[in-house]
Amino acid sequence: MKSKVVIGLIRAGRNNKLLKIPCTIIVAVYLFFYYLFTFLFSHMRKIAGICAIGLVFVSFTSFSFAENQPEAEEKKVYVNTDEGSFEVEYIDAGMDVTSPESGSRELEVSANDLLVAMNASLTAENEITNDYQADYEARIYDENDGYLQASYADDWSLILINKEHHIPVDYDLQLETIRGNVQSDVRVIPHVLDMINGAKEDGVTLYICSPYRSDEKQEILFERKKKSYMRKGYSEKEAYNLASQTIAIPGTSEHQVGLAFDFISNEYKFLDAGFADTRAGRWLKEHSADYGFILRYPLGKENITGIEFEPWHYRYVGEAAHEIMERGITLEEYTKEIGAVD
Repeated sequence: MKSKVVIGLIRAGRNNKLLKIPCTIIVAVYLFFYYLFTFLFSHMRKIAGICAIGLVFVSFTSFSFAENQPEAEEKKVYVNTDEGSFEVEYIDAGMDVTSPESGSRELEVSANDLLVAMNASLTAENEITNDYQADYEARIYDENDGYLQASYADDWSLILINKEHHIPVDYDLQLETIRGNVQSDVRVIPHVLDMINGAKEDGVTLYICSPYRSDEKQEILFERKKKSYMRKGYSEKEAYNLASQTIAIPGTSEHQVGLAFDFISNEYKFLDAGFADTRAGRWLKEHSADYGFILRYPLGKENITGIEFEPWHYRYVGEAAHEIMERGITLEEYTKEIGAVD
């Protein structure tokens, strides 16, 4: 069959000069596919085996990659853990950033957003109050009367919240919505506004994620983390202790009082140690104290804070920020030194 077809085309090309080139091309194409399919059919079993192995390999590596390093979509933020990467809430997860009206930077907390929130907080029906009660163990030092029970109406920004110092049951805070699902203690808004603007002036774009969290949200995050360890075979007690090293125990999170923010940048959207080496991470560490913020969980202080290194987590402490950051100490150490806690 092959010989008849080829011979017929060659003869046609010889007898008609106009058909010589087309016939030559047709012969070449015909022979190529003839030998290709002949090879495939004669080695069908080998090829099928190779394809099966390749399919298994590609499937395995694809699922592994998707679990550990998901594509950083525009509206999502991820936290990297030993179980993989998990999405966390963004500044405004409901916003359609692909719409023409949104632009490319709509997920950013703008200066205008913060100014609107500040103005709203100054209305008559939304007056700022400072009647926040301290932990019953907390103390402050008075030059005349010595140590007294602390009242955070005077120094609310230094309230210590950790595993040993839970949020007081009578702690009452006034929240203001910045935009979307982003809320903060109203008194911190002017300072985070200044810091975001200061970063912009230096060419660094900061995004806010995981701002104020409700008690219910903190419960969900902690339980999810604990259950992930239990699925690995840890007992409930072991899982609880491990989870508490990365997720604050409900009632002990600074996010629950609106004084802490997790930051990312337009260049890096993962909440992991790598943020420390980004432009945004370096800028925050160098300049955050100028705006009253501290790196709350520094590297090498895990035995004091009880929380792993989190270069993205910054906490407002007011005027004490410079001393804390310059000395490289933690809020635990500082409040103990000044007698605010035992």
